[in-house]
Amino acid sequence: MRDAAWLAPEKRHIDAWVEWQEAPWGRLRYRLVSHTLSYALRGLGARCRVLDIGGGDGADSVPLAAHGHDVTVLDKSEELLARAAERTGGRLAGRVRTVRADLDELAGREPLVAMRDVGAGYDLVLCHNVLQYRPDLAGTVNTVVRAARPGGVVSLLSPNPAMDVLTTAVRRCDPANAADLLDAETVRSVTFERDMLRVDADDVARALAASACVVTHRFGIRCVTDLIADDERKRDPAFFAELERLELALCEREPFVRMARYWQLLAVRGKGDDPVRNAERER
Repeated sequence: MRDAAWLAPEKRHIDAWVEWQEAPWGRLRYRLVSHTLSYALRGLGARCRVLDIGGGDGADSVPLAAHGHDVTVLDKSEELLARAAERTGGRLAGRVRTVRADLDELAGREPLVAMRDVGAGYDLVLCHNVLQYRPDLAGTVNTVVRAARPGGVVSLLSPNPAMDVLTTAVRRCDPANAADLLDAETVRSVTFERDMLRVDADDVARALAASACVVTHRFGIRCVTDLIADDERKRDPAFFAELERLELALCEREPFVRMARYWQLLAVRGKGDDPVRNAERER
């Protein structure tokens, strides 16, 4: 049975997702990831092969096609993939392709469905907002790494458990529930109405190391925005611009990266190493 997170989301969930993307905090999240991915692309070449695993509507990866890169978006939802194709505006259609499949198929544990169209050896592999829905952290990281070429870059991003506690205590003024969250294994996704695992970046870094990767960057995505309770003020263009400037300054600065709404890790796959064998040795 496939992980519930990879079942196609219902229309109400997609509508809620689009509304979130268009809100100031959603726009800021994508602006910051666009900035951090510029680090990932340094030294990889002018025309990279990019795979976006669980890429949904391609909001992270399709813009890379405008810079000359070839993008493959992998997702289970037909509607989200259709939205990814729409993002090309017809101009980038030759540089963006979509594949309807999930991580289990990519890992080879399910019958292959269009996976011959995916392949491996990518220069950059994105896996954003996926790990929190996958029970096998090491196995998922291993699968993502195997899609990258030796010397290629992997970008992983998930919600940061620390901000769960901070927003509950500071934004919602609820210290009792904040204390309960300290050791909680899951939290509820409001947008998708599913439980999410609380995935720690340090655990993911260890899984990357076991899969023959070296972490080169850790970023914090939205270090302070979620602590500001006045959401309406975030819709003011002048305030939003100031907030964006601050977040760009904080996203790679300690200790703020440790408190952000999302953590993001960039890692380079080792040359000549087999991530499967390395991961098995660590078990």
